[in-house]
Formats: sequence, C-alpha cells, structure tokens
Amino acid sequence: MLTAAIAFIPFLTCLFWLVLNPLVRKPDRQSRTLELLLAVTGTVSIAQAAVYYSTGTALLVFFMIKQFFTPLLVPAALLYVSHLNPAITWKPYIPAWLGVPIALIFAESVLLMLSGTEGFTGAVSNTAGADDKVAYLINLCSFSIFYTFLALQVTVWIILAIARLIKGKHHIQMLNCTVLILAVAALEASAITGMPQWMGTVISVITASIIFITSYTGIFKSKAVIRMPETEKPREIREQPHESGAIIADAHQNMADEENLRIRFEDLIVTEQLFLKQGIRISDIATMLETNRTYVSRLVNNTYNMSFSDYMNTLRIDYAEQYLMHHKDAKQSDIAEACGFPNASAFNNVFKKITGVTPKVWLATRS
Repeated sequence: MLTAAIAFIPFLTCLFWLVLNPLVRKPDRQSRTLELLLAVTGTVSIAQAAVYYSTGTALLVFFMIKQFFTPLLVPAALLYVSHLNPAITWKPYIPAWLGVPIALIFAESVLLMLSGTEGFTGAVSNTAGADDKVAYLINLCSFSIFYTFLALQVTVWIILAIARLIKGKHHIQMLNCTVLILAVAALEASAITGMPQWMGTVISVITASIIFITSYTGIFKSKAVIRMPETEKPREIREQPHESGAIIADAHQNMADEENLRIRFEDLIVTEQLFLKQGIRISDIATMLETNRTYVSRLVNNTYNMSFSDYMNTLRIDYAEQYLMHHKDAKQSDIAEACGFPNASAFNNVFKKITGVTPKVWLATRS
C-alpha cells in the first residue's frame, strides 16, 4: 500500500506546482509553457503508476494515455525552453515530434478494435488474449517502435543540450529539463523491466524531487537563465572584475546592469522616438546600446511580454492614434511614413491587428 502511494508522488508534485504557478506568476508564455510541461509530466507519471497497479479496462485506459503523453514530454520541454530564451529557435521542429506518437496511437486504436479489450490488455501484459499475429503487432507498436522513438527523442534532446553547453550558452532550465526527462525515462524503464518495487519507489521519490526543483527554478528563477560567452556580453559587464567567490555580488550587479540597459533602451526608443524610424532593427538598437541582440530581445520579452517587433508596432500605433486626431485629412501614405511604416498597406494591417478596426473606422468613432 505504501509503495502504491509513493508511486503517485510525482503526479502530486506536478499538481502542487500547477496550482501554485498561476498564484505567484502573472500569465505569460513562460508560465503557460511551464504549466504545459508540468501537465504532461504529471499525466505521464500518474499513467505509469496506474498502469502498474491496474487491470482490465482501467489498465487499457491508462496504458493508452501513457502511450500518447509520454512522447509529448520532449516537445513540451522544447517549447518551454524556446519561450524562456528567444534566441533558441526550435519551434519549427516541435510539430515534427508529434507525428510518430499520433501514428502509433492510431495504429494501436485499430489493433484494439481488432483484438478487443481483453485481447489488447492480454498482449501488453503478456497474458492470454489476442491471437499471435495481432499480439505481435500490438507489441511491435506499443513497445518496439514506441521505445525506439522514445530513446531517439531523449538522445536528440541530450545532444541539443550538450551542443548549447559547448557553445557556452548555458541554460539552467535546459539542464533541469534534461534531468527531468531522464528521470521520467527511468520511471518508464522501471515499469517495463520488472525492477524490484523498492527500486521503483526510489525512482519515484527522485523523480518527484527533480520535478520540485525544476518547477521551483522555473517559477522563481526563470529570468536568470542565460549565461553568454564573455565575447557576447555587453562591454560594461565584460570589463567588470570578477573575484572568486563573488557569486552573489555578481548576481546583484547583473540585475543592476539589466535595469540600466532597460532605462537606456526606453530612453533611446521612447524619448528619442526611434520607433518612428523606418526599417529600424533589433540589431541596430543592440549596436547603439553596445550590447547584442539576444540581450535586447530578452529584455523586451521579460519587460513587456511581447517581441521586439510587436513592441515597436504598439508604440507606432499609439503615436498614429494621436497623429490621426490632429491630421484627420492626411493621406494614408503620409500617416504611414510619419509613424514609421514602409507603406500604407503595412500601416493599415498593423493598425487593424492591434485596435481591431481600420484607421478610418477608428477615426470615425472619435469624430
């Protein structure tokens, strides 16, 4: 009984942080993707535990849930890390990870209809049930192909994490996710290899501990995630002396540097109205601030919860609204040029996207 209760600890840990996260963090892409990662991890952990202690129809239900959600752990971690660091561009590859588990679930569903509930559960639990050919196909999809794909996922993730580490772009959440993925994989391995119950209990406790640390870091430490190479750091940070053992002092200094960068950024963009300059790029701003585009991108995302281009367009539309009120008869092309847009079409599209209406409709409602 105690062993069964401990097996559900990873799920309860995920549930705890899923409830706490919205209470301590304002809704943004980072917190939402962390919740997605926790939801997938929690679903996988409870399904694994339930499969081990269930029989009959319950076994079938939880087995299918485990089969579908386990391969989603790596894509969820990819999405989470991508939202934490705009410089990591893995998002286009994330949908590609979904093809295999969807295909496997479809194949298993077909085999379930052919074999029936008893036949399917008999095949996956190595008891009497389905005939030899159907049982072979069930085992092929549910174990051979499934675990081969899972191993490939974990391997690719580790390679990507090592590659980032070698480049010097250390990401603490990436390391946390790596350990979490390995822990869940170990939990899965303990369920299929017939490990002693005490060993499965130890793995469950370790997994719950890792989930706790990962979630705590993600919620309370998510802004301090990038360690750039010395050559890519802002000049004022590179020139600071670093003494051994001064980790806390460096952390406070980095916070001060980030605040200083934010003030200089807003002075440049808002006070000097650089957002009105056509074709201004994030790399141009980074050069003016004597830093790099990654730092500027992270600053905008963390401060305004939007991308650099969205932030610039928001400022331009705010300015355009004031411009329209004082130049009601101006041509669309003149308004676009005055507000930093390349042409009238681009101005109209962005204006409608942000305000929900065209410039003419907006102005008509305020006449």
